[in-house]
Amino acid sequence: MRKFSDWLGRDVDYVVDFSMRRTWDDIADPAYQLSAWQDSGYRMVYGLAMLPENKDLDVSLAAGARGEYDQYFRTLAENLVAYGQGDAILRLGWEFNLGSWRWHPDDADDFIGYWRSVVTVMHSVPGAENLRFDWNVHNGGDTYDSTTFYPGDGYVDYVGVDVYDISWADNTYPYPAKCAAQCRHRRQKAAWDNTLNSRFGLASWSKFAAAHGKPMSLPEWGLWAQRPDGHGGGDDPYFIGQMHDFIADPANNVAYQAYFEYDVGEKGTHRLTELKASGRNFRALFAGE
Repeated sequence: MRKFSDWLGRDVDYVVDFSMRRTWDDIADPAYQLSAWQDSGYRMVYGLAMLPENKDLDVSLAAGARGEYDQYFRTLAENLVAYGQGDAILRLGWEFNLGSWRWHPDDADDFIGYWRSVVTVMHSVPGAENLRFDWNVHNGGDTYDSTTFYPGDGYVDYVGVDVYDISWADNTYPYPAKCAAQCRHRRQKAAWDNTLNSRFGLASWSKFAAAHGKPMSLPEWGLWAQRPDGHGGGDDPYFIGQMHDFIADPANNVAYQAYFEYDVGEKGTHRLTELKASGRNFRALFAGE
């Protein structure tokens, strides 16, 4: 965070982090993580797994809806309070609309019942009344209707959307061979149009959040370079500019946003410090805000 703040030329307000999530103990008692951010002055945003990822554990959303895992989330709330983070924002079951996550739901009643159970038990812990819950989808697509799994206005504080400069739409990515600057820009514009205007794109989520009286959030957003499948836009200052304009537009009511400044190894990189043209545009647009 210090390196990013130094590079940006200003401090940040929100920090997004993730605990280990292989076991229930990882989820309920991430003391190493909570102690690292204790008294940091940042508003913490935590990705909170609904189920541990250890495939040897027999777990399900249905069991969660029955309250069988309440004890773990009560313990987590107690730990958050103990480490002075009773106002953290929790991205419970983030990106649940992606099939790669264990908490990807098929049954709406199970997902909604489990979500409500977690929110209720965590808020019941003294000092945890100010925990906030971010119902957080991955942007885009035309078929999987995430709105079916909305837990209700009384259990949600933010409608969060994770957004990356990726696309499978026609005439977007991968770039063809010998695609010069104008060619790349045309494809970047087409990709952004898909990001914004697909059936479950950013514009639709902005309308959904407004209809439910909730602010939006963008807990993860970023470029994507060196994807093995080629479906990332790479160094794309245009995407940075469009995201800035979306965030700055009061109609979208974006409460917080966090660029995902991370190198995902063999899957590629999001780092603005490596994507030089985009990094310059990001600093020009965001450093003074």
